[in-house]
Amino acid sequence: MKNLTKLLSLALLLTATLFMVSCEEDEPTIDVDEDGLTVSDGLYIVAEGEDPEATMQLTPEQVEADGFGAQERSGFVTGYFNLTAGNYNIVETVDREVSATLGGSAETINYGTEDSPLTYDLVADATDGGQAFTLEAGLYKIAYDEMTSEVVVFNIESVGLIGAATPNGGNDDTPLSGSVDENGGTWTGSDILLRAGWYKFRFNSSWNIDRRIDPEGGLSADNGYLMFTNFGGSIDNLEAGNVGGNFEMTAENEGTYDVEITFTTDEGFAFSQDRTGDAPEITFDPEEYQFGIIGSTNANGFDADRNLHYTGENEGVHKWVGVVYFGETSVDDQGRRFKFRTNDDWDFNLGGTLPADGSEATLAVNGDDIEAPAAGAYYITLSTADEGDTWVSTMSATGWGVIGEGSPSESWDEDLDMTAEGFADGVTTYTLTGEFTGEYKFRAGDSWDFNLGGDPTALNAGGDNLSVDAAGTYTVTLAFDGENYTATIE
Repeated sequence: MKNLTKLLSLALLLTATLFMVSCEEDEPTIDVDEDGLTVSDGLYIVAEGEDPEATMQLTPEQVEADGFGAQERSGFVTGYFNLTAGNYNIVETVDREVSATLGGSAETINYGTEDSPLTYDLVADATDGGQAFTLEAGLYKIAYDEMTSEVVVFNIESVGLIGAATPNGGNDDTPLSGSVDENGGTWTGSDILLRAGWYKFRFNSSWNIDRRIDPEGGLSADNGYLMFTNFGGSIDNLEAGNVGGNFEMTAENEGTYDVEITFTTDEGFAFSQDRTGDAPEITFDPEEYQFGIIGSTNANGFDADRNLHYTGENEGVHKWVGVVYFGETSVDDQGRRFKFRTNDDWDFNLGGTLPADGSEATLAVNGDDIEAPAAGAYYITLSTADEGDTWVSTMSATGWGVIGEGSPSESWDEDLDMTAEGFADGVTTYTLTGEFTGEYKFRAGDSWDFNLGGDPTALNAGGDNLSVDAAGTYTVTLAFDGENYTATIE
């Protein structure tokens, strides 16, 4: 009996010793046993009928804040996942057990334009026990928002660079070539010209998914949120949206680059760029600078420019002028903005700050978008006195006028302002009704720098005087399609 007692005591001592050694080692976050899951507490995207996996967890992410900042949002979690085709739910785990299986009916939301459709799927009211939502195979950003109980399903179909440093500036993407497979995704671009300025990469030509309740109601927590669909920060430390700011290309590092963006389930996104050559020298020839205005409140939106007129060189100063009408509403939800660019292309563009009071402002190559003024017609000038090293612009709230002894002003020294009628189908119109007795012309911004005459069906700068055949009351209409001016008189 004594021997049995000694054996039991020895066994207990060995057990205690093993326990003490085990406690000194690093423990896993969650123990693995036959009675529970092997993942930590949280939310996961899970194929119907499967257990959650650690790589499929949704984690907290910031959302957009006022002033292009970022802010925390309680209960907002996201993740990027390479998913196979099937049915999925958002699953919540607590203490190694499934505590909720969230799902519901999904609908497709179109947030793009007719010419550039953009979509995502939305489960507007995800409830415990709700039906699984069906996904095709692909790379997705999945988000769940606890405050609104909604699931956003964003299928990543394209990746592009965007920003002042990139060939297409800050309004259009420079697309990268690539694809997604079961191992992840890779997107590349060769010999992309990057000049000094900011840039990022984004998905599906989209900055964010707007889930605000009131699109004009700001970015407070009780008005929903804007989910980022772009990455910035630094090349070796990517951060979502505005969290880490922009990548920056310095003037001394300008050049052509091979760019690669990769995604894997384990590592997420990675970005690399290798310099392949020098940036070409910018030379100045005014004939190569057909400037135009393009923006979110213009007649053609971002589909086409509104051309400016080159007046020539005067004492070393090259000048472009024109009248641009800014509408009341924007073609997208990114604010009222515009830029100058050349030759219907983003290779050379100007931005910055330009007041609407006629004062001079210096613009920057690849500068920020310019805030568009209040709705109406504006006379805009752009000039350079040092062959493109410096660009100076003015904008004033004057548009087109009618002038001439045969016009209602009865003078070649003073014009009468025409009424801007806005635009439809990309055509801006201006009208004036009054007594016409003979010769007249159109001129822009109360200045002779840009005046129109000649054939009413194809007006040209500095053209011959126009005229009426008989004195009377007429309505004159000037129309501009972005490139050509025409006139009618009735």
